Amino acid sequence: MITIPLSTEDLTKVRLAPSPLWETVASFAVLLHHGRDSVHAPWVARTRRVLPGTELSALLAAMCTERACPDFLTPPPDASIATFGQELELLRATPAEVVHEDVEAFVRVQKEQFGSLTLERERLLEIYLSDPEGTLKRLVVALRRYHDLALAPYWPRIQELLEGDAIRRGQELAFGGIEALFSGLHPKARYEGGVLELDKSYEAVVEPAGRGITLVPCVFAWPRVEVLIQPNYRPTVAYGPRGVANLWTSSSAPPNGTALEAALSTGRASVLKGLIVPRTTTELARQLGLSPGAVSAHLSRLKAAGLVEPHRTGRRVYYRLSLAGKSLLEIFEETS
Repeated sequence: MITIPLSTEDLTKVRLAPSPLWETVASFAVLLHHGRDSVHAPWVARTRRVLPGTELSALLAAMCTERACPDFLTPPPDASIATFGQELELLRATPAEVVHEDVEAFVRVQKEQFGSLTLERERLLEIYLSDPEGTLKRLVVALRRYHDLALAPYWPRIQELLEGDAIRRGQELAFGGIEALFSGLHPKARYEGGVLELDKSYEAVVEPAGRGITLVPCVFAWPRVEVLIQPNYRPTVAYGPRGVANLWTSSSAPPNGTALEAALSTGRASVLKGLIVPRTTTELARQLGLSPGAVSAHLSRLKAAGLVEPHRTGRRVYYRLSLAGKSLLEIFEETS
């Protein structure tokens, strides 16, 4: 069990921050350790076809254990940083002594909490201890190559899902308070009396000490919940956003013959249900297998009826359910 006591000051510093770097690192963990048994299996199959011949040894060394990786690889993201390139530059600037300390601590914790670390894995991690500066440079190059091949082709749809989840979590915080935000975070996360508990296989207490906590929606964290626990980092929790199961399908079959369809029409009912997670017109069209024009027309009617509302984030316009829209789905028992 991981316990994170949150003071009143900490609760005023809760941040939601999607991170392309966290997404990239987590995706490599899925590729390496969880691919065939994951909802991401379609992405894994496609990605394994494009990676052969790519030099990724520094990344492979950092990610050689299934349970975790050294913390310097996934620092707490800054909500104001939006691109992978910017996060990669911050990673490149990590002091060599921090890399060495984090890897040394990682090896020690693996042995203390899980009993052992194979000689092969120790050998792989040793390159970060013997040459932290040079290995970090090679890691940054490997991450860039890997991201360009494995994630860049799918990044628009991933980004839309992450930003949509952040909007929804923000709504939960605004309308239901911190309890509503944390209660729906993950089945293995629970919040009560100012304490967030994460059901993990090892014991740790993370003290925010007034620094707050960062929540990172991360597609490739699903179905796990990950946490940054080293005391020199701001407490950070990564969780899978809603809608991950539909991410790698080209379309979702529309509902068939439901009462909601009878009330709204098949297309409009599909669009309304598709907004359980806030989405853009493009994302909705892709998820439902409809043309953007058709989705736009349905959204206009639903907006006029007061069932959905637009929300602008940068250049994107997300549509989300209004309170009336949520109530309608609950009435027709279409909230799952």
